[in-house]
Amino acid sequence: MKKKTVFAMALAVTMIMGTTVFAAEVNNGSHQVTATYVEGSSSDTIYSVDVSWGSMEFTYTSPAQGTWDPETHEYLGAEDAGRWTYAEDANKITVTNHSNAGVEAGLTYMAAGGYENIEGTFDEATLILPTAVGTEADAAPSDSALLEISGELPKSEDSVTVGTVTVTLNK
Repeated sequence: MKKKTVFAMALAVTMIMGTTVFAAEVNNGSHQVTATYVEGSSSDTIYSVDVSWGSMEFTYTSPAQGTWDPETHEYLGAEDAGRWTYAEDANKITVTNHSNAGVEAGLTYMAAGGYENIEGTFDEATLILPTAVGTEADAAPSDSALLEISGELPKSEDSVTVGTVTVTLNK
């Protein structure tokens, strides 16, 4: 039994002794790295536009007849045409773009039935507004147009609707 124990111990000592190993050659290598672009999700176009209106209240003053001059038999200071007046900014339309795309606003005037002789025109009939991307909310792109009306309002009219302004948004 002693011989078997000595043999087992000798075998164990042999196994724990270091063994030297030599490599025949060192291999260096390389490998290509590939990549693929995948577009991330994009935001939908969101349109958000504010339109602010002046009061759109106009006053028509008929042409002044002038003062009768009995010597010349003519009216002095007579006016040929009536005139339209309004409070400051009452005729102003402002369009503000809060969209993530540019917009174009078209302005039109349509006379109401019975008032076809009253015409409306704008100093700018088309407002082109760039995208609001990159701007602060209180500095969003905006522009304004002014409505001018002309024609004669009948004598008996008071606070009547003579026409309609429409703002049409285009992409």
